[in-house]
Amino acid sequence: MSSFRKLSLMRVRGLVVAVASINGERHVLVNSETYEIVKEVHRLLGLRKCSVCGRWIRPVELGYVEIVSNKVVRTVCQDCLNKAYSALPN
Repeated sequence: MSSFRKLSLMRVRGLVVAVASINGERHVLVNSETYEIVKEVHRLLGLRKCSVCGRWIRPVELGYVEIVSNKVVRTVCQDCLNKAYSALPN
């Protein structure tokens, strides 16, 4: 039986990355490999507040979501994530 510990899902500039920690091993999935995970996250999340700006966001507007042991720890909207990335130097 696999033991799921943590899932991080991020959407940045057309790239979708999911990092899952299962049985102590880290698995990185990119774009088309994340389809099933994204579908399940959308189904489970519903409306959430952005952890940065406090705005209510739908699952399709998520830029980053972190789930630890079946509990949503952090959600960040696409706008806040884009602002954070645009502030980084090239």
